[in-house]
Amino acid sequence: MPLFKDVVKMNTYIVNFNSELDLPIFRKIRNKFIGNADFPASTLVGVAVLGNKNWLIKIEAIAIVE
Repeated sequence: MPLFKDVVKMNTYIVNFNSELDLPIFRKIRNKFIGNADFPASTLVGVAVLGNKNWLIKIEAIAIVE
């Protein structure tokens, strides 16, 4: 079973993303759950809509496990 330490890349999509307002909040919450040391490569993209109108954020993670 993969662990977070196995994650090498994360992609995050946020609906109606405003970098000045949302980025500090996003970073604070992300750091609370996964810390800020040895963080994997990541991409953050603002989008108009996701696959379901009720979704506001989508996170994809790629892990390498043996």
